[in-house]
Amino acid sequence: MNIIEERFIKLTEHIYILTLPTNIGILALPADDGTTSIYVIDSGNIDSHGQMIHEAVSSRFQNAEIKAIMNTHYHADHSGGNSYLEDATGCAVWASKGEAAIIENPKIGNSLFWGGTPIHEIQSRYLLAKPSKVTRVFRGEERFTITEDGLEIGVEVISLPGHDFEQIGFALKDTDGKTVFFMGDAISGRNVIKKYWIQYLLNETETKLTLDKISRIKADFYVPGHGDYVTDIEGLCELNMIAILETEEMIVEELKKPKSWEELLKSVADRSGITLGVTQYVLIGGTLHSYLTGLYEEGRITYKIEENRMTWQKVARKQQEL
Repeated sequence: MNIIEERFIKLTEHIYILTLPTNIGILALPADDGTTSIYVIDSGNIDSHGQMIHEAVSSRFQNAEIKAIMNTHYHADHSGGNSYLEDATGCAVWASKGEAAIIENPKIGNSLFWGGTPIHEIQSRYLLAKPSKVTRVFRGEERFTITEDGLEIGVEVISLPGHDFEQIGFALKDTDGKTVFFMGDAISGRNVIKKYWIQYLLNETETKLTLDKISRIKADFYVPGHGDYVTDIEGLCELNMIAILETEEMIVEELKKPKSWEELLKSVADRSGITLGVTQYVLIGGTLHSYLTGLYEEGRITYKIEENRMTWQKVARKQQEL
């Protein structure tokens, strides 16, 4: 068995995972004329991942034709292979309205990470994908059917905001009656959470609501963007929620005394055993801003601007109760 074969995991009659650094969903529908229609969920980080996807499906399936990439969100590790696959195969690209805007103009997302025009170290392949053209835009949750030569696959587009603006997931119901739910980065695999306890998120409040939503969605297989798939989602949702709540408590504890954002970032990184390079500084720093917003809106912390300096501090319990 070659390395490409080892990376394929078959879940249902026609649905697979290709395990690159990002889990790639593969829907493969064979036709009577000897061709196989391929639908790809997310495309990896860079051109070489797009090339690996192309080569993998070409070697695994007879006369494979990639019809579309279904992007969960714009981040480079999920859309970085789009450009290569578009050029190589002429495939379509599908995404939500909000994510489509940045897939087509990825410098917007790169500037969002930095909070302005980013330094060149942030304009890397890990944070800045090549632009690609989105040909089908989802404007909300919807259901549709992919039909190829008599085979019908039900697709449900599910809104999963929090990690990003308009991240979506795809629940695919195969011809054997089994459903596979591709969740993007709305949730992380157990092995990933244990390694990276603080996960990037854009909106902490929406992330918690999305985790609750995922816990109530029925499927036979649940596939996170990173980490191992599971057949029971409750425990994984709980672990992801615990990581968020423990991070909240760590921040609130650190803010018993006033701290600026950067002082708090250092404290959180030190306590978590994280050595910040520039990429981690940007991603964890942005995540920390999102936690501060969530905790502030809940009335658990507050801020002051004095002598041109913004500091954050825990709100006393009596003040929270007012």
